[in-house]
This record gives sequence, C-alpha cells and structure tokens, in this order.
Amino acid sequence: MKKNLFWLVLILVLASFLRFYNLSGYLQFLGDEGRDALVVKRMIVDHQWTLLGPTASVGGFYTGPVYYYFMLPFLWLFQLNPVGPAVMAALFGVATVALIYFFVKELVGEKAGIIAALLLAMSPKMIEISRFSWNPNPVPFFCLAAIYAVYKQKIFLAGILTGILVQLHYINVLFVPIVGVSILLSFSLKDWLKKGIVIIVGFLSGISPFLLFELRHGFPNTKSVLEFIFRDGATVAPRTNNFVELFVEIYRRTFENVFQIFASPVFNIAIYLCLVAFLLWAWRRGRKILPILVWLVIGTLGLGFYRGTLYEHYFNFLYILPFIILGVILSRHWILAIGVLILFYLSATKWFFGSPPNNLLVQTQAVDKIVIELIEDKPFNFALIAPGNSDHAYRYFLEVWGKKPVVILNPDLDPKRETTTGQLIVVCEQQNCAPLGHPQWEIAGFGRAEIVQGREGPAGIIVYKLVHYYGSG
Repeated sequence: MKKNLFWLVLILVLASFLRFYNLSGYLQFLGDEGRDALVVKRMIVDHQWTLLGPTASVGGFYTGPVYYYFMLPFLWLFQLNPVGPAVMAALFGVATVALIYFFVKELVGEKAGIIAALLLAMSPKMIEISRFSWNPNPVPFFCLAAIYAVYKQKIFLAGILTGILVQLHYINVLFVPIVGVSILLSFSLKDWLKKGIVIIVGFLSGISPFLLFELRHGFPNTKSVLEFIFRDGATVAPRTNNFVELFVEIYRRTFENVFQIFASPVFNIAIYLCLVAFLLWAWRRGRKILPILVWLVIGTLGLGFYRGTLYEHYFNFLYILPFIILGVILSRHWILAIGVLILFYLSATKWFFGSPPNNLLVQTQAVDKIVIELIEDKPFNFALIAPGNSDHAYRYFLEVWGKKPVVILNPDLDPKRETTTGQLIVVCEQQNCAPLGHPQWEIAGFGRAEIVQGREGPAGIIVYKLVHYYGSG
C-alpha cells in the first residue's frame, strides 16, 4: 500500500510540474482567451453578470456560462492577471490524473491505475490543455467524473456533471446518451424510472444557468443549435456507411491526439491490438465495465457522425479512454511494459520544453503600453490587423488599466457618429500591413484617415496612430 502511494505521489508531482512550470512564460493568451477574461473581469469589477458563455466556433450560438464562473475566483484571486484561470486549468489537469488513478484502481486494480495515471500525466495533449484557460479544456475531467459517478451509482451527481459538460462545448451533447445508456445498462428494469427521474433532475440542475437564459428569451440558442444540426446538408450524418471503418478512424485519431504521434504504422497496429485485447478482457467483466464500453462505442461513432471539420478539441470527451485501455492491457501483460517506456520517451519529445517561452502576456502588455503613450489620455478607437487573431487580448489589458477603447457602432445605432473619436489606434501583427483603407469595420467605420505616428513593439508588431483626414485644403 505504501509503495503504491509512493508511486501515486510521484506521478502527481510529475503531473504538477508539467502543468505548472513557467505558466506565465508559455501562456496562450490570444483573442479567445482575452474575450473570456474580459467577460469575467466585467463580472468581478463591473458586476455585469451573465447567463451566457462563449460563442460556439460554428453556428453562431452561445454555450452556457458555467466556465466563466469557474474562472471567476481564480481571476479575482490573481488580481485580474490572466495566469489565474491558467492555474485553474492546471488544477483540473492534475485532478484528472488523480481521478483516473482511483477510478481505474477500483475498476481493474492498483497496477492499472498507476499506469493509466502515469500515461495521462505525461501525455503531450493532456499537458497542453492543462496549461491555458479555454472552455473545452476541463472536459476530460468532467467526463471521467460523470462516468465514475455512474460507476459509484451517484446518479444525481452524474446528471449535474453531464449538465456542466453540455455547457462547456456543444459536442458534449454526445455525452448525454453515453450517461443515459450507461445507467440503463447498469440497473435493473424496476429501477429505470426512479434513476431516470434522478438523472434528469440532476442534469437540469447542472445546466440550470443556461436553461434560465433560454427560458427567459424563448430558447434562441436551442433553436439555433437544432437549425444547425438539421439544416439542408445534414451536418450530423455518418461520414461513411461502414461503421467499422468509422469507429476505427475516430479511435485512431483519439490515440494520435493524446500522444501527438501521427502517421505511424507501428503505433497504429499497437493501439488496434490493445483495443482487441481490451474488448476480450471486457467481455468477461460483465455489467461493471459497461459504462466504459458505452463511452467507447457511442462516443466514437457519435463523433464520427459529425460531417464538419473535426478539430482536436472536439475529441476532448474521448481523451480519457486511451489511458483506461492502455492501463488495463499493460497491467495484465507485463511483457508489454516496455510500451510504457516507449510512450514515455515519445511523449517527452513532444513536451513544451522543446520550444522557448512565447511570453505572450509580456508582449501584449508591452504593446498596450505603447498604445497608452500614443493616445495621450484622450478617447480613442482601436483595431487589430492580424491573420487569425482577434483584438480581445489587447482590449483586456487596456480595460483593466482604465483605458477602454470606444467601440464604433453601426450608423443605424449611432447616426450622429458619437462613438467615433478623434484618433484610431491600429495594431499590426502581420507584415506588409496597410491600415489606410482597410475594409475591417473598426478601421472603415472610423472614416477617411491619415497616419500621424507609428511605433514598433515586440516581435515586430507595429502600432499606428491615425486621425481623421480632411484634405490638403
């Protein structure tokens, strides 16, 4: 027992180091992260509470607000420093390592729990999503917690956790049938009605903040989601009618993502053999293992039904499965233990240490300090020209420092153009930047302008000051 506790503590120390080391230096703080931080800052400072979360990446609808409320105490404790929510993400990451140990230990045994926790602790993808704040990042923790709750017959808790999952990202709607079917298969027929009522009440409790907004406003997001799913072109439908091929593809991509090993025939053969061995083992385990099998089958095929682009974060609700499968197989066949060492080596080569810190926080703050010098303490409009980024990270520090830019409103809302100030600051993150005449609304809405000043900031970023141009006469 003491020996196993020693290994668990050692794994948690490793997991903590890989998730907390130099968080501020490597922190990803771009447009999405700045947008979320702005919302939570306004909750803390301006008491502008919300029942809506971030916008979905497709479809134009909003998720639930639960992630903002997770962020709130950490941003407050760190005095509005964006590192605070990143600490939260790291804590979720370490907690996931601990949770998988206890779950797999109960499910299979001590050795399997240790192996699963070790593999999860060193996974490059699991480290990556534990080092910055983003609403899909805690999904693996809540998926594992929900299945663990079903396993422990804590049905109300499983419902709450599933309600939280749906608020973190809409792809997690797939977890609703996973939990539902797991409960149906885990209990006798006479218990179904009672358990069904309990899980529904728990789910409604977990999703209640978002549900309250929908009830008050006529279900706008629910309607948008349904329209997105069922509109012409069938967003949700099998990518292929060969379900075996579909399952194998998503299964492979899940493993590739968590270990960041791509296009390796040897790796693929190994994970398929592990799948066969796991299914043979599960066949003899009876009802106890059913929630894992349901998670594997419904989750993998369900994700395969999505016809849009499958971004890596769409796989988050499947990321726990590779560690459970490998924990089971490697603990039973110690001749395969060398596989742990190989995975450890391959994973270590993908860790973030291989790249220097991006210092995005320092860089963004340095640019904003240039902006503050250029505006001379006068009202200003603000715009960013950048490939694939938005201006929220810059707006965040400007607002925190009391220099909030004035947003130029559409002429229908502002016919007198009162939101157009006497100066426009344009931050250029790309080469060959030409702010004059740029079609972006924040620039075009300012009107005809001329550049009166330009300053170079870190990483080659140029900050321009524009004023209205009234002609040479």
